[in-house]
Amino acid sequence: MNTPAHAIINLLLMGKKHREKHALAIIAGALIADAPMLVFYLWEKYQGMAERVIWSDLYHQPAWQMWFNAFHSFPLLALACFVAWRARLSAWSIFFASMFCHSLFDFPFHHNDAHQHLFPFSDYRFISPLSYWNPEYFGLWLGSLEISVVIIGSVYLLRSSQSVALKRGVSIIFMVYLLFILAAVAWWFK
Repeated sequence: MNTPAHAIINLLLMGKKHREKHALAIIAGALIADAPMLVFYLWEKYQGMAERVIWSDLYHQPAWQMWFNAFHSFPLLALACFVAWRARLSAWSIFFASMFCHSLFDFPFHHNDAHQHLFPFSDYRFISPLSYWNPEYFGLWLGSLEISVVIIGSVYLLRSSQSVALKRGVSIIFMVYLLFILAAVAWWFK
C-alpha cells in the first residue's frame, strides 16, 4: 500500500479510544515504517539516478534491503511493542503497534518487492500473487480499492472524531495521499 494509506487504515483499525488519544503515535508509526525507503529514494535521486534504476536495481541492494526489512520485521516490531507495553509507555506501544499493522498490510500486497518480514531470523520473503501497484498482479484493482478505502475512511474519521490533532493529522495525510495519487497518474501517462 502507499505509505499515507497505511496511516488512514491504521487509524481506522486501532479503535476510537486509541485513535482519539494517540492519533499522532498511530500516524507516526504508520509512516515511519517506510522511512528507510524515503531516505533511499531521496538519496538515490540526489545522486542523479533514474527512476527505473532506483526501483529495479538499487532498491534490491542488500544494504538498503536490511533497513527496509528491519522496519517491517514482525519479530522486531512485536518485541518493541511488548517492551513499550511492559514499561507502560502507552504512546510508544501504540506507535510500534501501528508499525506492526503497516507491516501486516504490506505482507499480502507485495510481489517482487516483498520484505523479509521475519528479519533477522529468516531471509524468507512471501511473494504474494497480489501487488498494490503492479498491474500484472491486480495492481489497478487493488489501487482502486485502496483509494476508495482511504477516501471513505478519511471522511469517516473527520466526521466522527472529537480530537483536533486527529482531524488535522487526517487532513494532512489525505492531502499528501492525493498528491501521491496525482504524481502516480502523471508518471503513468508520461
